Amino acid sequence: MRYFVLLRKNNVRDHHSGKDSPSIVLMAELAGLLMFFILSSILVFTCTPSILAELSGKPKPPIVEILGLSVSGLNNVSYKTVSSKWGVELAAKNPNMFSTLYLDHIEGMVLYKNEVLGVTSVENKPIVLGPREHEFVSFKVWRKDWNIDGDQPSVKEWVVANLIREQNKKNKNIKLSVQMGVWGQIKSGWWLRKSVIMNPRCMDLSINVVHDRGFGMLSNKRPIRCYVPMLDH
Repeated sequence: MRYFVLLRKNNVRDHHSGKDSPSIVLMAELAGLLMFFILSSILVFTCTPSILAELSGKPKPPIVEILGLSVSGLNNVSYKTVSSKWGVELAAKNPNMFSTLYLDHIEGMVLYKNEVLGVTSVENKPIVLGPREHEFVSFKVWRKDWNIDGDQPSVKEWVVANLIREQNKKNKNIKLSVQMGVWGQIKSGWWLRKSVIMNPRCMDLSINVVHDRGFGMLSNKRPIRCYVPMLDH
């Protein structure tokens, strides 16, 4: 009888003290460690390749998409000269999780059959793209004269003749391309910063030109992904 009373008192004392038994504490710690290892394994197998590549100095180049391309004045023909203005609209996105992209200087050009029609410098402030951020960029290329513009490359006669002939045809799309030279920097964390050169190339852009108006716009209404090679500078 005395043993039963003492055992009951001890049980009451342990219940009111609020302390768990050693076996319960051990099981809780083991369950926590098991959950930690499971989550760590998932993280390693799903994210490690891209994260390690980024933090080791090989982050991804920006994603560049053409949103719009237009031309006006393509029909202003006089004495074998053509005046025209090209407008380019695009979006640049940083796909990296830890790296910041600095686009310090951008030069854009419009091409026809790999022949440069016009070149311009984007007179904006340097663009800073934090992780997963995006920015809209636009520039214009204005040619007053195909042959005598001092700040523009000369255009071959067969290129001018082809453009005039194509824009005079009904229901005819003109294939153009847009290329850029981008000088910038990439910063990954606090330990890595390097200079890079990027050359976005947006190929096979179909422009629907209004017959005898010299005005045209990009026929594809959806964003068009560009190829963006990137090299260390």
